[in-house]
This record gives sequence, C-alpha cells and structure tokens, in this order.
Amino acid sequence: MDRLSLEDFVDDQPWEDDVPLLEDISSENPIAGVRMQRLVTRGDKRGELTVLMSALVEPISPPPHVYLVSAEAGSIRAWVYHKRQFDRLAYTNGDLRVVLYDLREDSPTYEKLKVLDVGAANKILLTIPPYVVHGIQNRGRSTATFINMPTTVYDPKHPDKSRIPFDHPGIPYKFG
Repeated sequence: MDRLSLEDFVDDQPWEDDVPLLEDISSENPIAGVRMQRLVTRGDKRGELTVLMSALVEPISPPPHVYLVSAEAGSIRAWVYHKRQFDRLAYTNGDLRVVLYDLREDSPTYEKLKVLDVGAANKILLTIPPYVVHGIQNRGRSTATFINMPTTVYDPKHPDKSRIPFDHPGIPYKFG
C-alpha cells in the first residue's frame, strides 16, 4: 500500500463563471424589510452544491444558531413572529407555500399579505424581520425541509416566538 501524504491532493480550480452566489429578487408588492435572494445551485456528475449564505457576497451577521426544519406532506406551520430575531430561511427542496403578513403598525406595508411558492423549483433565501408574521404549508406529496439561520440564538428558557393557530380569522389568508 502506498503511503498517502497531503502533497497527493490536488487543489480545486476556481469557478470560471460570473454566476452570483446569491442574487436579490425583486417582487411585486414587497413587504418592507423582507429580502428575497435567489439561491444558485452548481452541479456536476456527483451531485449539487447550493450556497445558502456567504460573506463573499456582502458582510453578514453570522448565524449563532442553525437548524433544519421538516414539514410533512400537507402540513401547515403557522402563524408565528419574532420580537428580536430576523429569520433567514433557505428553501431548496419540496413544494412549499410561504405566507407573510405585516402587522407592524409603523410599517409602510402594514396589513399587507405576501404569498410565495418556494422549494426545489424556486430556491430562495428569505430574510424576515421581527414582527412580520409568517407561516408555511407543504403543498407537496413528500416531506420537505428548509434551513433557518436566524440572527440570534434560540434560548429555550426565553423563546423569541409568538404563535396563533393557522386558521385564526385575523389573518386574511386561508391555507388550502
């Protein structure tokens, strides 16, 4: 057997294209402070790589807490908001509907509703500021996952999450 050394390895070649790692998406009727960025996937015969967040693009607040969420087929995870943290949600698989509702009375988009279809066909990083209510529904036939990279660490003794049921009549959207 040959002895392996670090000199046996070959350095990766630079990416030779001008495709951005993350690209801002403009949308009709945006909610103030919500940011959508297209996630770019690069692939080869081995599979794919998708950059979810990178300081190569711009300075970022490092995620102190990262977690993967699964949503069973047909499930609804709604409604929530945070008082202190920004959610940074990366959607890369499945067929998910994300609904945002602005309940910030001082916001120029107060009481505005925004519906986004995301997942495998529309990979995005969605940044949601505090006090913007949000929920998701898995519209697919299999379990979907997404990753949250919030701006503050989750403290189980003092959770920064407020909830109401998904069918609350105060929100002008009904999951179907």
